[in-house]
Amino acid sequence: MSKRVHIRVGSNSSNQVVIKDAAIAEVHLELFADGEGNVFITDLGSDQGTAINGKRLKGYALLTTGDEVVLGGKFRFNWEKYRVKKSVAVEPPPKKVEPIQQERTPPNPQHKRTTVERPAKMEVTNQSLLLIFGGIFLILLLMYAIN
Repeated sequence: MSKRVHIRVGSNSSNQVVIKDAAIAEVHLELFADGEGNVFITDLGSDQGTAINGKRLKGYALLTTGDEVVLGGKFRFNWEKYRVKKSVAVEPPPKKVEPIQQERTPPNPQHKRTTVERPAKMEVTNQSLLLIFGGIFLILLLMYAIN
């Protein structure tokens, strides 16, 4: 399972990152970093807002390297330190596969014909079908005789 980071930033002490200032809302923003190296930021409706590269964030955004995030118009937030390094799956080295050596029996010259036995279930099914068709035929025959 890949590592993920989910933090809240705000002036309330219940947040993972606390900034005590009037410009910062109690719960200002959320930051989510996934194991693929992506970092998403969401402004949680703060009055002073969050800006990315000088533009006010509405909703959420995917951050890219070098993006400048400013909270409340005056706090530059170093979001990149929360980025999770991309996890690389390490594959085990391939196992050496040896071919299976099977003993071959020479063909029996006296036994050239192969017989295949029919499964018992198929016989029961065929018998059932014969009974059903026989019953239908009998009903049709009686209907014909009555008319």
